[in-house]
Formats: sequence, structure tokens, C-alpha cells
Amino acid sequence: MNKEGTVLKKIVMFASILGKITILLLIAHIIVAYALGAMYAFDIFYREISTKYPLFILIIKFEAGVKADILPILFFINNEFKIFIAFSLITIFLATVKFFLVEESLVELVKKKDILTRKYGFSQIFLIIFALETIYTMILTILGITPYVPPLPHPVIVIIVAPVEEEIAARLVWIGIPLIIIDLAKDLTRFGITGLVRGIKNISKKIVMGWGEINKISTALILISAAIFAQVHVKYGWDIWKFPAAFIAGIGLGIVFVKYGLLSSILFHFAWNSLTYIPLANIVLGLPYFVVGLVFLVALPFKIHASGKSKENNKKFVSSPDWFQLNR
Repeated sequence: MNKEGTVLKKIVMFASILGKITILLLIAHIIVAYALGAMYAFDIFYREISTKYPLFILIIKFEAGVKADILPILFFINNEFKIFIAFSLITIFLATVKFFLVEESLVELVKKKDILTRKYGFSQIFLIIFALETIYTMILTILGITPYVPPLPHPVIVIIVAPVEEEIAARLVWIGIPLIIIDLAKDLTRFGITGLVRGIKNISKKIVMGWGEINKISTALILISAAIFAQVHVKYGWDIWKFPAAFIAGIGLGIVFVKYGLLSSILFHFAWNSLTYIPLANIVLGLPYFVVGLVFLVALPFKIHASGKSKENNKKFVSSPDWFQLNR
């Protein structure tokens, strides 16, 4: 190995160690956020609340194409809504368990020597989106633009309820259902009724675990979902400067949904929203999230290029006479 290669390897290893530390911070962030969200939820469970809070109750109607006008609705947190809070709390708990078992196993994280040039997962996507959002905020600050932020509702709505409701409305409705319909149509065309029945049985698995890979169709659906997601936030009370930020976040959420499923996009959304309420989050988490996210972002084009070359070489090898002789 030449000198340049040795230096590059050391840089990759250092970046990977820094990335691992930051991912451990993200894991701690998720645990603390869930404890915080549960605290807010139990506070509501054990006392009667007469204060009215705005809720994204019309988002589902809008994103399902039923109604285009979005107005905040004031409601009383009653016993029926407490049931939905409990459902959301349980859903996020299951998403957290899945995260530790599938997306970010601590044992696997420690074993990996290189997380910079390997396949990016949930944590890398989260950090890249965070870096992009931070860059956008910096640009607005340099330009002297201060986006309007409406009064936030009760923390339990932002941390616990919104991630579940909005991911069902935005990702499942606009990405999941179209992909399911397309998959079922393909199963029916290729394998007839038997394939259709098998495809129907796999629907729940795809919703929970995702589709694994992103293709042209899912990319288009991710962009559509992100645009609708961003427009809803502008309609709900933010100004136009919220659109790019919500659009970027919507792309990240869509990618996670397609690759890993609904529970993972809910957890992504939950972790993102919880940053507003975790004490000193911007100081403790903001800098490492931004720096490491920026490193992953810079490395991304090189990863894509290397992946493309690898696939091209594989195609050449498979089509070569030598490969044919080996597999006779």
C-alpha cells in the first residue's frame, strides 16, 4: 500500500470512530427522548386537562387528498385521545426495540471497523439530514432571514402523537400504499391468483420491515410525499421558509420508510421532534450530529461512484466466458 493509501485508510478509520461515538450519542438521545415522552404522556394519563391544544387532525384528510385547506383544530385531551397517546407510546417503544435489534445493533456497531465507506443505515441517514438542515439554517441566518415558528402544542403531541400520525399519513398513504398496489399488480401478472394471495400475506411484513432497496418508482413517491409533507407544515402555521426544511426531512423519512419500514420512519420522526424538548440538545448533540453528518454527506458521492463501478465490474464478470466456464 502506498503512502496516500495509508493516509486515506487512517482518515477513514478516524472518521468511523467519530461516527460510532456519534451514533452512540444518537442511541442515548433516543432512550432519553422516549423517557421524556413517556413522562409527558403519564402526566396526561394521571390528571384531567382542561387546556385546549392544537393538533394536526386535518393532516390525514389533506394528505389523503380529501381536503386541501389546513386549519389547526383546538380540542380537549379527553379519555379517547388518551387511548391514542397510549397507542402512539407503545408504537414508538416497538420501533425502538426494532431499531436495536435490526437497524443499529450495539454489538454489530462495535464490530464494524469502517462505517464511512460501508452501506449507510438509519443512523447515517439521520445525521446526513441533520447536517443538510443545519446548512439550510446557516444560509437563512447569513441572509438575515428569521423563519416564523408558530406556538408549539403540548410536548406529548409533538414528541409522541405527531410522529405516529404523520408517518401513517405521509409515508404509509403516499409511499406505502402505492408500492403495495404496484407489487400486488406485479404478483398477479407474473404468478396469477396464487402470487396475489402470497403478495397480500406479505403486506404487513413490507410495512413493518420495508422494501429494502430504493428504485425509480419509490424515489418518485418519496419526493411526492416529501413535497406534500412540507406543504402541510406551511399550511399549518409556519411560513414559506419551512418548506425546504420540511422537504429535506421528508426525503430522509421517505428513504428510511422504504428501506426499513413504518416503525423506523416513526422512530426517525420521533427522534427529530424530540430535539426541541431535550434540555441542551443543540449544545450537546447539535455539533457532533452536524460534523459527523457532514462527513457522511461528503463521503456519499464517492460511495455512490464506487458502488456503480462495483456493479459494472460484476456485470462484466458475469457476462465473461471465464464466469461461464466456472458455472458450467
